[in-house]
Amino acid sequence: MQVKLTEGEQARMRYSTTSNVEAWTHWARGMSYYRQPPTRDNREAAQACWEKALTFDPNSAPLNAMLGFMHCLDARFGWKDSFEIAKAKARRYAERALDLDPDNADAHITSGLVLLMEGRHEEAVADARKAVQLAPGSADVAQLAGFIVLPSGYTEEAVALCEKSMVLNPNYPAVYLGTLGDAYRQAGRTDDAIAAFESYHAGNPGFGLTDVVIAQHEKGRLEEVKQTAARLMAARPEFTIAGWRKTQFIRKDKTRVEADEAALRAAGLPTG
Repeated sequence: MQVKLTEGEQARMRYSTTSNVEAWTHWARGMSYYRQPPTRDNREAAQACWEKALTFDPNSAPLNAMLGFMHCLDARFGWKDSFEIAKAKARRYAERALDLDPDNADAHITSGLVLLMEGRHEEAVADARKAVQLAPGSADVAQLAGFIVLPSGYTEEAVALCEKSMVLNPNYPAVYLGTLGDAYRQAGRTDDAIAAFESYHAGNPGFGLTDVVIAQHEKGRLEEVKQTAARLMAARPEFTIAGWRKTQFIRKDKTRVEADEAALRAAGLPTG
């Protein structure tokens, strides 16, 4: 039986261990920022809310796990701290969350992301699968597990997890479409990937267009590649290939990274 949960039910399921109103209020406020487009400002606002919540509920495994997740994002995108500092913070929060509750799914997701950033792909996949086992009804866990297994080489599993996440949460945030599109593209379903990425862009303007450029290049649609590259730069004028490349270190298949970069260069995007 598949159970479809609303956004509020998803939030309650993830943080069900507190009776502290202040902690819950800051958690919910942080989730509202977390659901916005994945920009630095939105993620930092979510992090600030969850840090405040943690002061009211310091022994919360979910809060520690989600704060660790925020530092994983910082490590990948270089928003604030250096890679090593951000990763170390993420690991400390993940370990704290696992110590508090070894059966917390978000703690295993954050642990898996840290392992992924360290290139320990099989251990990361094991954490992701454990998280799905512990929280089979969580859309976010399924989506993030898909995000972990995909660059580790488990493409079809990633597709299944991403599609499952959308069944569990029909009102899914647009970022789900980014992972789904990447999974479709790596599975050879390029047209499906382009459709998913375009929907991601429709929900979060500018996001997904980098991948549309790559997918269109794979299909040989060179005129469309130029048009999409122009759309990308109009929506995200700060984009550079060098900046994109810095985020790709989590991928096990380096030959695909090189091919994707070549597609972006062929599109005439700024190298940075």
